[in-house]
Amino acid sequence: MSGEKNVAVSGELLEQITKAAQVQGKTPDEVAEDALRKYLGHVRLDGLSSYGQAQARRLGINESDIPRLISEIRATLKSDR
Repeated sequence: MSGEKNVAVSGELLEQITKAAQVQGKTPDEVAEDALRKYLGHVRLDGLSSYGQAQARRLGINESDIPRLISEIRATLKSDR
């Protein structure tokens, strides 16, 4: 999907975006696009985190198991060389 789409923001937020853009030598549109890309990255990361937590629950793994599991997989990888 390509093209432009206008997005409405409050006057106060637009003022902050404009000031930040000036400091960075960017346009307000560039700052907004950067922010939205970062937001989408966080959404994806949150989804991956939720998936990982669900998998850990399903497998009965808790946080205290992690160091042991890392050691075990590292030992397995070394022995495969």
